[in-house]
Amino acid sequence: MEIEILLSNEFATLWLYPETRIVHHQFHKAISGQAFQEVLNLGLKQFKEGRANKWLSDDRLNTILPFDDSAWSNGFWLPQMLKAGWTRWAIVLPEKQLGQINMRRLIRETAGNKVAAETFFNTSDALAWLELVVFGQALG
Repeated sequence: MEIEILLSNEFATLWLYPETRIVHHQFHKAISGQAFQEVLNLGLKQFKEGRANKWLSDDRLNTILPFDDSAWSNGFWLPQMLKAGWTRWAIVLPEKQLGQINMRRLIRETAGNKVAAETFFNTSDALAWLELVVFGQALG
């Protein structure tokens, strides 16, 4: 499978899997502010260009998002993602419980906007779930 590295820095790595139209981020540590927005905006660009419609979030090493980042993602980023055709979201939950609570809240808010979301404990299971949609198999 072809993989494009869109971003790689101390905070995150962002990949695109063109064949399956998946954007995949991995946070390497707690992330916020400009670094957080850069990752999400670069992924959004792939959706707007029609190169992706699914997102894999590997947030194992992230913590709770600051209020400003949550407000920005819900008020600015999410509406644009929905307009660009976001359909499925696979989330590898943060290791820390506070981060998990925050992500589950974000998932509820996003799922209410017609994005199918599932949580996982590793990236291989999350990626497999997203790929099932591409190949037309039933989701379990």
